[in-house]
Amino acid sequence: MKAIPTLLLILLGFTSCKAPQFIQGGEKDGVKVSYRWNHRADKPSELLLKIVNDSPSAQQLHLGLDLYYQAFTVEQFSADTCIPAGRTFNGKLNGIYFIPKQVTAEQAASPDTKVQLTEFTAERSTACP
Repeated sequence: MKAIPTLLLILLGFTSCKAPQFIQGGEKDGVKVSYRWNHRADKPSELLLKIVNDSPSAQQLHLGLDLYYQAFTVEQFSADTCIPAGRTFNGKLNGIYFIPKQVTAEQAASPDTKVQLTEFTAERSTACP
């Protein structure tokens, strides 16, 4: 009988350790862009992007993001990339991430910090280089 409460505690512990979820930023022509913050102790915060191409063709993308702190734009990020059909680019694994220079790690973790996808173009391509 003691095994059941112990098992429940272990399962609850695993569910509370779940990784932060990505926040949907936008979708266009079968391409979805989402983001999340990665906050680590004694390291600068990182804004990780996740790009999913569900379309049947490669897509050439241009992305622009604004970083707001206390309702003021403090930084702007942009990226140009090509994503093959059916692929996912996920954060640091594929190099789609930003490290803010004007916002401290404490400010980035604050609810006063907001991210907005301000530019998003997707153009079909025959293949990615």
